[in-house]
Amino acid sequence: MRSDPEFLRTGSPAWAALYLLGTIVLTVWMRRADFRRGGRPAGVAVLDVLASVSLSIPALAYWDADIATGLGDLPLRLLFVLGVLGLLGFVAHDARTMLQHPRMTPRQRRIFAAVGAAAVLLPSSIELWWGGAALVHIHASPEELAQKSALTPNYGLI
Repeated sequence: MRSDPEFLRTGSPAWAALYLLGTIVLTVWMRRADFRRGGRPAGVAVLDVLASVSLSIPALAYWDADIATGLGDLPLRLLFVLGVLGLLGFVAHDARTMLQHPRMTPRQRRIFAAVGAAAVLLPSSIELWWGGAALVHIHASPEELAQKSALTPNYGLI
């Protein structure tokens, strides 16, 4: 098992961490109107963001075995399950909301619901893959890390 205590400084591709952070930021951005409304919609938005974070932590453990070792199997599995349930639950909720949109034709509703679900599920499939691999104790190999880190520009900032 690979271990790298300086995740962003050496070996590990920074793009993986940026990708995972990007999915969380995108979730916050997509729920910005709910946050502004406050009350129940804001609570639902917070749960969606927490589900995104819960899915990102096991995915990050794929790239850094120290995270997996530090958290342990049970918390990683729990975070992964909560993240998957949240992902599927919010995709279903958003699709159901789109299917009830009053100003669109039924065909437009179905198209927008399908596009919206795909727009959330496709980027999350990478997180699901990485997180699932980390749960079965498969981590990025040194060769994979060397290949991927060669693609990550190092501007001397770190």
